[in-house]
Amino acid sequence: MVEKSKKLTLEIPIHISSYKMFIETCCDFVKDVDALSRDFKRLSKFKLVIMELLTNAMKHSKAISFLELEIAESKLIIKKIDSGSKFYFSNADTGLPYSFPLTGFGYPSQIKALLGNNYTLNIIVKNENTIEFLEPPEIDYLSLQEIPENFGLMVIRQCASSFHYHYNHPLGKNTFEVILEF
Repeated sequence: MVEKSKKLTLEIPIHISSYKMFIETCCDFVKDVDALSRDFKRLSKFKLVIMELLTNAMKHSKAISFLELEIAESKLIIKKIDSGSKFYFSNADTGLPYSFPLTGFGYPSQIKALLGNNYTLNIIVKNENTIEFLEPPEIDYLSLQEIPENFGLMVIRQCASSFHYHYNHPLGKNTFEVILEF
């Protein structure tokens, strides 16, 4: 059991050739967390989350991004922080586009969000600046053509205990927060 909090903040490299060392640095940081390092399934999920957040930074943020890892009592908190483009989505049922800060919602509200142009994920709109991604239903794809191209958020959510996006309007900062509970 972890007895005190410790934190690591790293700038996400812009060159993919640096990603292997970046991922190894993240894994070295958690090597003393027995609940993670001694459990192959949990460690695999951790590495997959890191890889998806790296991909997200490379494809979408268009700004310097940071990854922050914090070990707390019985969880690991992973944050990807940047000041790039705000996250946006559409309501899959109405087609209405949304960007942050969100308006026109009672809080909390659950909607089916269209992410990218070809997949959906249920979210809870917590307030004008925060959403929570919900566990997706199990999907059996019948062909490779049915598998969506951009489904990293779904992958992260399937690995996480919880997964949020927060937009800090005054600072213009985006934060994707992933929590892995032990």
